[in-house]
Amino acid sequence: MCKGWVSWMIIWVIGISFSRLAYVTSSQDTVAGQVKQRKLGSTDSSLTEKSLHGLYQRPRRQLGESNPGLAASYMDELYRDYSTARKELVGDFKKCNRIAVVYMCFNRAEVIRRSLPAVMRSEGVEKFDLFISQDGGADYIINQDLHFPESSSIAYIRHKANLCTGLHHHFVKTFTFDIMGYDGLIIIEEDNVVHPQALQLLAQMIDLSIDQREIGIVSLLDMDNSAFLDDRKYAEGVIRVNGTMGHLWVYGFHKSRYEAVRSDLYDYFNTIKGQDYGSKHEPPLSDKIKALLVSKGFPADGELSQDRFFIYSLEKSGYRLRYQTMFRFFEPIGYLGLHHRHTEEEFFAMFGRGMFNGRIRPQAAFDVTKDVTVVFDIKAGVRDHINRVWLKYFPNEVHDKLVVNTFNSLMEGRLNGVEAMADIKNAGIKYLASKSGKN
Repeated sequence: MCKGWVSWMIIWVIGISFSRLAYVTSSQDTVAGQVKQRKLGSTDSSLTEKSLHGLYQRPRRQLGESNPGLAASYMDELYRDYSTARKELVGDFKKCNRIAVVYMCFNRAEVIRRSLPAVMRSEGVEKFDLFISQDGGADYIINQDLHFPESSSIAYIRHKANLCTGLHHHFVKTFTFDIMGYDGLIIIEEDNVVHPQALQLLAQMIDLSIDQREIGIVSLLDMDNSAFLDDRKYAEGVIRVNGTMGHLWVYGFHKSRYEAVRSDLYDYFNTIKGQDYGSKHEPPLSDKIKALLVSKGFPADGELSQDRFFIYSLEKSGYRLRYQTMFRFFEPIGYLGLHHRHTEEEFFAMFGRGMFNGRIRPQAAFDVTKDVTVVFDIKAGVRDHINRVWLKYFPNEVHDKLVVNTFNSLMEGRLNGVEAMADIKNAGIKYLASKSGKN
């Protein structure tokens, strides 16, 4: 528990000696404060976020040997002539669809065996061209282990060098739009198991975003907020959130967004090319990236990763928001090592287990923020869901402060529903314990 929670609890417990009403109100304020601090997707707001920053944004070193010089030469050769690069990378592969799905991976067979088949089994997968992009240096050869159906539009790219995450993400974007000429891109990192309808939903979200001038990327929610929402009404709902909220684990965007930031992305590419990207938080590479941030007018103390630079670039071009789902349509398994360096228990305490387990009509995806009556209904639903738990412990219904904080956090894309609901239950348990005289 954070220090803020402890301080609130001290005040809360003292309030017991005055009156039941004061006690209950203090309890709700405590939980409201906790909900307000559940902003695990951002890096620019609270002390809580900054203290968590090092935990979930550590350098994503890839396993195995990397050779920055070899990787730089390989990339330069690809970009010398797009037609030649296309032939080298995918041979006679025939482009059949307008949206490319790129599954990015490296060397972790146990992870790939869980996540890649989920992508290949996706409903409507035939409406996408699927590319498997595996970093070089990997001793696990995917197509010798997993069967690719001949009827599917799948191309397996095994790079000649270990690009690490920086160059690899740049490759995925340039390959999709510059070399192959697709209209849209959906990226899935290896440590995420997607819902069978996730690709269809993301494609629909990309289409929804095209004419929305502020929307840059579209993404699947990486927290589990199902405890506060009615999935019968809002499983297809998407919200507009700050572009910096949430991780870029499963996301997509239209070619117009790439074209708007293409030159910025190449500047970042040329800055990290030939460098040890696993050491981007250490000089001299960290100094070079920071200098680039300043030259672009980006936050001088901002994140150094390619993901965050992409978001900064979109924001500069006017795409300051993203579309995000209201439910989680994938299961993150990042505790296995690429994104995080802590135990499975710690990881799930942050992100929760599982994914949305129902079915939806992806073509019915809609922006909930466009109808004020829908927004009011969501807020009423949040109140109802909290009360279902709250009234098991407390004599009075939850008051507005907790409802408003929970609702605002949800609509702003920064609510960790698993931890928020745990805080509510813990407050209730402590209240019952105080009534029985137990400490």
